[in-house]
Amino acid sequence: MDTQSGSVLGMEHQRSYHSTQILLAKKILSNKCVHTVVMDMWDPFHKAVKSIFPEACIVIDKYHVVQKVTHALDQVRKKTPGLKKGRFKLLKGSEKLTANEKQQLDEMLKEHSELSYAYFLKELFREIYQVNDYDTADSLLEEWIQLAWSSPFPSFHQVAKTIENWKAQILQYFLTPFTNGRIEGTNHKIKNIKRRAFGFRNLERFRLRVFLECTGKTYKNQVA
Repeated sequence: MDTQSGSVLGMEHQRSYHSTQILLAKKILSNKCVHTVVMDMWDPFHKAVKSIFPEACIVIDKYHVVQKVTHALDQVRKKTPGLKKGRFKLLKGSEKLTANEKQQLDEMLKEHSELSYAYFLKELFREIYQVNDYDTADSLLEEWIQLAWSSPFPSFHQVAKTIENWKAQILQYFLTPFTNGRIEGTNHKIKNIKRRAFGFRNLERFRLRVFLECTGKTYKNQVA
């Protein structure tokens, strides 16, 4: 998808290196001057992009990174004895909570000290994306990684490892602040198209419907 125009440029039915490479190599994409590619932390995507656009800047979408950290917190919640409620308040951004929700969350965290620390890690990570310069973000991210590793939570150890592996591409956001927000909106629209049709058995018909509704063009026009 072209994040500036909102046009869907191509579709493939598999999340694999081979299918992504084929899609990127099609004329509509390979003829474009691609400077920046925003993606999630899926290695086959990264390798495919680099094989077709070796000079392109890779930016890991910040919402996917935050989602990883939030998932780590949710894993801690699930393993906390006697805690079946409160997931929504725990995972929601603190700035979006109502006064009543904040009070309920505070009471929950007072009762569960380990969960409180996991929540602190989640909110601390979200604050990194509030800074405006690369060097500060780099320093804060490194501090967060060390805190996550020193925590008693395997889920945070895993996300710390993932962030370490993708650190350069994550930090690239602070130089080129692009996100996949618009793409996620289009993905939601595509899911609704599929739901309305009770699923598409014919992939080409599904592609045609997506291109018509999302771009006003046919799939043939896009790739010819």
